[in-house]
Amino acid sequence: MPTPDPPTLEIFEIQGAGSASPFVDQLVISNDNVVTCLATNGFFMQTPTARSDADVDTSDGIFVFTGSAPTVAVGDLVDVLGEVDEFFGLTEISGSPLVTVDGSGTVPAAVTFDSNVPSPDPEAESCAIEFECYEGMLVEITGGAVSGPNQRFGTDPVAEVHIVAGPNRAFREPGVEFPGLGMPLIPTWDGNPEVFELDPDKLGLPNQIIPAGSTFDATGVIGFEFGGYELWPNSLTVNAAPLPVPVRPRDPGEFTIATLNLFRLFDDVDDPPSLAADGRERDDFVVSTAEYLRRRAKFAGHILDVLDAPDILGVQEVEKLEVLEDLAMDILALDPTVVYSAFLEEGNDVGTIDVGFLVRDTMDVKGLVQLGKEETFVNPISMADDILHDRPPLLLDAEFVGDDGDADGPRFLVMTVHNRSLGGIDGGEGERVRAKRLAQAQSIAEKVDARQGRNGNRRIMVIGDFNGFEFTDGYVDVIGQIKGDFNSDENLLSGPDLVDPDLLNVVDTLIPVEDRYSFIFRGSAQVLDHALLSDKFLNLLRGAEYGRGNADAAVDLINDDSTVLRSSDHDGLVVYVQSDPDTFEPDD
Repeated sequence: MPTPDPPTLEIFEIQGAGSASPFVDQLVISNDNVVTCLATNGFFMQTPTARSDADVDTSDGIFVFTGSAPTVAVGDLVDVLGEVDEFFGLTEISGSPLVTVDGSGTVPAAVTFDSNVPSPDPEAESCAIEFECYEGMLVEITGGAVSGPNQRFGTDPVAEVHIVAGPNRAFREPGVEFPGLGMPLIPTWDGNPEVFELDPDKLGLPNQIIPAGSTFDATGVIGFEFGGYELWPNSLTVNAAPLPVPVRPRDPGEFTIATLNLFRLFDDVDDPPSLAADGRERDDFVVSTAEYLRRRAKFAGHILDVLDAPDILGVQEVEKLEVLEDLAMDILALDPTVVYSAFLEEGNDVGTIDVGFLVRDTMDVKGLVQLGKEETFVNPISMADDILHDRPPLLLDAEFVGDDGDADGPRFLVMTVHNRSLGGIDGGEGERVRAKRLAQAQSIAEKVDARQGRNGNRRIMVIGDFNGFEFTDGYVDVIGQIKGDFNSDENLLSGPDLVDPDLLNVVDTLIPVEDRYSFIFRGSAQVLDHALLSDKFLNLLRGAEYGRGNADAAVDLINDDSTVLRSSDHDGLVVYVQSDPDTFEPDD
């Protein structure tokens, strides 16, 4: 029996209305389509406008994989015979396709992407295939926003950025990520389905570093790679956001307290393992000498030039005291007027990251104590008592003495924290993760309330990487529990209110909405780094700002010692405090 001829199909028939072609692994013919974009190993073609089925669920474009530089030109009218393939999710015609140019045609008008297209609503009927239905088609974006900086992969150190087609970057919002928990009072966050990626050099444009916060105009095609939809441009104009953006200088009579996650700052020494409070082995990570020197140099410059050398800097993710001492010496070498002392206590983290402080000589340190190192909580999965604080809170008692060393300023407490991350909160270990996050928040709340005193008559500030948002994540309201201001009905887990009077989160009052982020995750900006103040501290509060240059910067810049950009993956938060004795009340 003779082999039947391949079917002759339109592109929208090949693509189909689902996530994959209904003709996978079949030989097909598609005639008289217009070449729209060229790649180094193939080309895109699209159904002429007059023949489109006008169905929003089916794409009119497709990639033809030739395996080498294509011999066609944009605008050619081509016939293609080849095999349909889903190459890691990208529908294409491959298998050494036979391509015939039989004329020229009009390139179809690009689909306009904006704030409403693709749909930002995850519940929209079309959202399951909202990018798939444009796969391979020409699209254009005017005034889009870069929502996350260049990623980094082993073979592509300056890789894709996250984008949205509208003018505003994407932010994390309250609640459990869509589809949520199905509990009416617990909010659901839509997950920002409008976020996708832009790969500038995919079709041969020059590669470039693009900071988050930039805006752009682009025309190109929608591709699919590494599990995500991307815009592969043949035309791109970027209005790059400025970086770094330092915090403002102190006004006369001000000092600053800040927090910065140092993103796993390890040295080049392989220390012997130590033990956590529960007997688990703690073993360090060792980097090369070159990397250690580079990262210290970047942090020294960042702390001086972007954070303006805070008087007190609470830090997270530091290996050991000697690392902080090395960093203090680097800062001193750059600016002999900035003299820091380092403070750190070893905790329980099996990877040996700890919290600590760098404190300038403008402060008189009265005391330092680690809190809750041996504290436990009941693991709801194993019902065993597990260590609660992997990085136990560290409490600093300090008094501002100024440049002259006289004790003429306020005395206060600063607690730095690094709470359990959200990783695994909705997976197989979710019950344990959620219980631990709540127990940590409750533990810190108790410690804070005890130290702010009856009627809140003592000054205490809690700073650090809380791994929690300024609102509830729907599972546990970490910040709300520590502040003493939360709605139990909006959380899967909640505890009693342990703080009175409530603390103030400076993010809620002093940081403009568009600046409320210190970290970017999959293109969604979010606050993880906070400063919570007791009532007695408020009359000294004079402002707060994030120093920009980490979260918005290309990931691979961490390897560039010529810039202070991307010293960490978190932006530091700086709080301004009034030091003039005429404007504050003495401690009770």
